[in-house]
Amino acid sequence: MLILPAILIQFASYTSVVLNLSNFIQNYLILYLLVLLLVKLSSIVYPPLPGIAFTIASIPLVGWPLAYLIDLTGSTLGSSIAFILGKKYGQSILSRVVGQGITEKIMNTKLKQGTQVEASIVLSFASVGLSDGLAWGGSLIGFKFWPFALGRIMSHLLTTLPIFFLIAVSTSFNSWLIVAFATVLAWLMIFKFKGRYFE
Repeated sequence: MLILPAILIQFASYTSVVLNLSNFIQNYLILYLLVLLLVKLSSIVYPPLPGIAFTIASIPLVGWPLAYLIDLTGSTLGSSIAFILGKKYGQSILSRVVGQGITEKIMNTKLKQGTQVEASIVLSFASVGLSDGLAWGGSLIGFKFWPFALGRIMSHLLTTLPIFFLIAVSTSFNSWLIVAFATVLAWLMIFKFKGRYFE
């Protein structure tokens, strides 16, 4: 799944359409970045929207560091909004946003209180639906806001930053093995450490 955007970016970055689009975006960079931030933020508040696809697709247009900064900022703001709304409206809004299946998985998660920051990091490695739903349901399973937010930021730095960097590097070196190796390694770490943070 992570390799596909890198391949598409590699092929698209040589087309005249992308080169013309890049020049256009550079003329309206602030506006483009604000729209990209709103798209990313919206994708966290409403998980079916594919916000990371837009920020990854922006790598050849604005560079990976700026695309990543927008992704981190949008993810942090969106997770904070979803956490607060989830705390206020509870399980009913959680099931409307992420569906009953993911709601049940989240509600069945038993959080050990002494490891909230680490647990937030580990749960962020979970499948996309569960990870996105956690922003809405974190308060319902016992997360406090600041440990949750800090864990989300740290997990973003640990997972998404390398993805942006590896896609940029693999695109420039035409090597998809780098991204594939990192993806397999991340999943192995999830399975190894999941028992440490949850009952």
